Amino acid sequence: MNLRLLLVMITVLSYVAIGVTWFIANPKEEVKEQTPPFFYTLSPEDLRNIKITSGDAVDSWTLNTEERRWFFDSLEGIPVSLYRWGGITQLLGGPRTQRVLDAKIDDESLYGLDDPDASIIVTLRDGSIIEMLLGDLTPDSGNNYARIVDSPQLVLVDASWAQVLTRLVNEPPLPDWYYTIKGEIREILMFEENEVIRAYGFDRETEAWYVCELPLEVDPCTGTQQADTEALNAEMVHYGQPDIHGVAKLGLLEGADYTPWGTVIDAPYIAIRLENRTETNVTEVTRLTMTFGDLTDDGQSRYVLANETPDVIKVDSDWADRVLELFYGDPLLDNG
Repeated sequence: MNLRLLLVMITVLSYVAIGVTWFIANPKEEVKEQTPPFFYTLSPEDLRNIKITSGDAVDSWTLNTEERRWFFDSLEGIPVSLYRWGGITQLLGGPRTQRVLDAKIDDESLYGLDDPDASIIVTLRDGSIIEMLLGDLTPDSGNNYARIVDSPQLVLVDASWAQVLTRLVNEPPLPDWYYTIKGEIREILMFEENEVIRAYGFDRETEAWYVCELPLEVDPCTGTQQADTEALNAEMVHYGQPDIHGVAKLGLLEGADYTPWGTVIDAPYIAIRLENRTETNVTEVTRLTMTFGDLTDDGQSRYVLANETPDVIKVDSDWADRVLELFYGDPLLDNG
């Protein structure tokens, strides 16, 4: 055999041997990153109660299976805002952890889990309870240290996921008709049979209320006869603290007949203009509205529609009568 060919073959076989030896010693395997584990995987249909604690704030909500709506436990008969609540049960149905840091926590104080920032407790259809504790933020503020009660694992959960849930107690998801007055009241309009029957406007220069001239010609309305500013301010404080007795009917469809509750278009209707100055020095205008319907059979409540929502609610009849006095009582005039 040619000596040169022999040397080439020996060299090739040497490289092959080295490669085989390396492959056997270092088998090539496809490394697959494991899917981050769930704290738990639940169907939203299995959730029956949710309780969240964040700092000193705590609240809880229970599913009304007949209405298929979640209600506050702390506010009798008050459902959650569908807009704010949308997706919450899906979020609780499997918060994906970012990473399992340790199979067992040796010192909870290192992660803020000895005194958790928040806890989330869910009760399921079968009565079982799962509690999650949220500790400190990680140094990059992207995650929270967390664990499930009765589980030793230390894990990370996305901080934005935790913020969405803790916001429920710091900014409760109240329906639009469960209002408070936020802003400066600048106009009060009262309608009957879809016509303005009385109105008051606030003058910024004099900081006093005036009886508006009818028919209305400007927005907000104005007038020359001064009203009793102190008395009107007191009535607006009253209006801003509605005494709600619960819900009569939830989620009526557009075009529904409101006759059974008397909250029809010709019923007494009040519209209050609110103005808020934004950080960019722009004045935002909103309105609080209410349509007053019939008394309940027991006379203790009155049906109303508030803020154009499709829910017929019940307010205390005495509270409503005081508001209606603005419509039909003597005008609040400044007789000084």
